[in-house]
Amino acid sequence: EEEEEEEGQKTPVQNGSALPPGMSPEEEEEEDEERLPPTSPSETSHQSEFRVDNNHLLLLMIHVFRENEEQLFKMVKMSTGHMEGNLQPLYLLLTDCYIYLLRKGAAEKPYTVEEAVSYNELDYISVGMDQQTVMLVCTNRRRQFLLDTADHSLTEWFLCALQSAMVKGCREPPYPSVLTDATMERLALTKFVAQESHCEVSEVCIQLYSLVHWEDPMDVSLGPQAGLYGSPDTSVTKEGPLMYRVGTSYLGKELWKSCYLVLSNGILYQYPERTDVIPLLSINMGGEQCGGCRRANTIERPHSFQVILSERPPLELSANSEQDMADWMQYLCQSVSKGVVPPGVAPAPCLACCLVLTDKWLFTCHQDCQTSFFRELGGAELAHIRGVRLEGQREYCIIEFVEDRRQFLPPWVLYFSCCGERDRLLQALEEAWRHIYQVSLPRLPLQDTSVQKKCGDALSLLKSVWQRSDSLHRGRAQREPWC
Repeated sequence: EEEEEEEGQKTPVQNGSALPPGMSPEEEEEEDEERLPPTSPSETSHQSEFRVDNNHLLLLMIHVFRENEEQLFKMVKMSTGHMEGNLQPLYLLLTDCYIYLLRKGAAEKPYTVEEAVSYNELDYISVGMDQQTVMLVCTNRRRQFLLDTADHSLTEWFLCALQSAMVKGCREPPYPSVLTDATMERLALTKFVAQESHCEVSEVCIQLYSLVHWEDPMDVSLGPQAGLYGSPDTSVTKEGPLMYRVGTSYLGKELWKSCYLVLSNGILYQYPERTDVIPLLSINMGGEQCGGCRRANTIERPHSFQVILSERPPLELSANSEQDMADWMQYLCQSVSKGVVPPGVAPAPCLACCLVLTDKWLFTCHQDCQTSFFRELGGAELAHIRGVRLEGQREYCIIEFVEDRRQFLPPWVLYFSCCGERDRLLQALEEAWRHIYQVSLPRLPLQDTSVQKKCGDALSLLKSVWQRSDSLHRGRAQREPWC
């Protein structure tokens, strides 16, 4: 007993853990600080996180939360439809019970709960290429939700925050696994690049994949650089027969009728027949009454999509084929992106799209993840790049091309979610360009103040989707989003 007592005195206990012989409690505390894990997500923040005050929390408790004692953990800005060119703003809420996906609502109810995913129904999480997207997959495989982050740092932060929310909340171990290889997405993209660059699949080397906004050079004048951002062409025209949903029978079956749609000068007209002159409906695609379009996954009819309307239920349409649906969505999205311009802000024909960098090419494209279908928007050989212009720590860059090539290509203006994503492209582009020319890629300062203003206005326009249009110029830009 005396020996055990002496042994116990040799190993003092501090806070329930044994200290090594000869180490004081103060030294142990210093060592603990060195061994501490990284700061938890509950203690860190991200630029895409929205800080919720008490008034806003009360709003969420009234209009969003399902449980009486539900506790808010995080609220973060994300989006959907970026890859298809149909970016729809979305707020994601993490509580101790649910993941909420919120859309813009009416004035009396600023949020519409699109989905509420219980932690217990979450099966696994799939991370897209270069951590640009996150897909939440439930045990019921019909419930899959693809979210755009367009920022690898936001993806990493969100995964940590989600893990922390489940640990502190209602989910019991084991926790959902996280898949990060994106094998099928990378394979489909590699095949697309091989086809567009006229080479074998084995020769494709993808250096970078990013979700960006791109100023389509075909929509701007071919004049001097100050005119890069000319007025957009709003005369996008498309017409053809489609089916539209008129309602649901008393047995719950969807009812559809044929119609004839005409998109002209930014206005969508719906006629009963091609020969009719009085439309059933007319929608200003660039006005406040339209919030864009998106694929309708919950509708029974194939090749369906929705035109989102602010003051009435969405217009649900169905095309004859996947290709026809993709064409309509592209034209509609272009009309929306060219027309939504708040007062006092210069327009810019920006398209939400995917940016793909290989060792020889730079592509912009739209991507349908459900069908692995890619549509090229633009392509340029790296050998034709002359340099990159930057404006300090602004979230955009201008890629300039040589002028002695056979067909003149106007500069590309690329907008990013953050400077980290911009710098990620610059680093990858620098390495690929150096491999071709054995010298550094020229980085030039942007000194033209008119171009700086145009690009700054375009950035403001892209960020304005997180406030209601009437909040921007009435001193309310810093208030709750969509309130």
